[in-house]
Amino acid sequence: MVSDLSWPNGIRSGWRLVIYVAILAVVSLLLQRATLAIPTLATTIRLANHGMLSPGVQFLIEGVGIISTFVAAWVMSRIERRKFGTYGVPGKGAFGRIFWLGATFGLLFETAEMLVISAMGGFSFGTLSLAGAALVKFAVLWAVGFVMVGIFEEFLFRGYVQFTLSDGIGFWPSAVLLSALFGAVHLGNPGEGWVGALSVMLFGIFAAFTLQRTGSLWFAIGFHAATDYAETFIYSVPDSGMLASSHLLNSSLADRWNRRSGGQRG
Repeated sequence: MVSDLSWPNGIRSGWRLVIYVAILAVVSLLLQRATLAIPTLATTIRLANHGMLSPGVQFLIEGVGIISTFVAAWVMSRIERRKFGTYGVPGKGAFGRIFWLGATFGLLFETAEMLVISAMGGFSFGTLSLAGAALVKFAVLWAVGFVMVGIFEEFLFRGYVQFTLSDGIGFWPSAVLLSALFGAVHLGNPGEGWVGALSVMLFGIFAAFTLQRTGSLWFAIGFHAATDYAETFIYSVPDSGMLASSHLLNSSLADRWNRRSGGQRG
């Protein structure tokens, strides 16, 4: 994605980022306070603080994130007189061929990774944990939840911020800086390790590469969603140190792999 270096009102990229972050922070804070004011929702969110993921937790946290980032970017699009899709999520390609191509590659990548770990004696597939209607229910819920993760995290780190920061320091310096921040943020997840954070950073650089090549975030969103889905639900191992409350397999990951990665990727 190549951004337009001209700015009609003379506001530099740094100030545009400041305005965006301020709007994002205000909207996010208001939504979080509204959510925590509802006892049932507050209890649901506390599960995540104890290292346990559920579809309900995912919908709430990622929903707040998506609304906050999208509202802030929409406001900036009005100020900058640009289309919202310019920031990496054009409506025309939403959940289209590129998205599903990314999702396919993501599933293949995660499957290959788990097969390698299994071959090295670090992973056991175990038995089925779900069956019948429960399997279908949670397969769908987790799929929706991880698509939300992909949309939120990719837009947060490679949407408006990547577009605007590229105006100031260039695409790849921005991509490396934001990918490093992406990895560092994941260190705050319960049980995350430095190897896992490094893998998140490397994924961020890969996602930036797909953004530059395709002109949108849809491939990266599909890839991101599919790897997290496969890791957390299908292969049922910790994702950034967090386990799912409902998953497909009674699998096990050797302690040495848990210690090294804090799970896998975020």
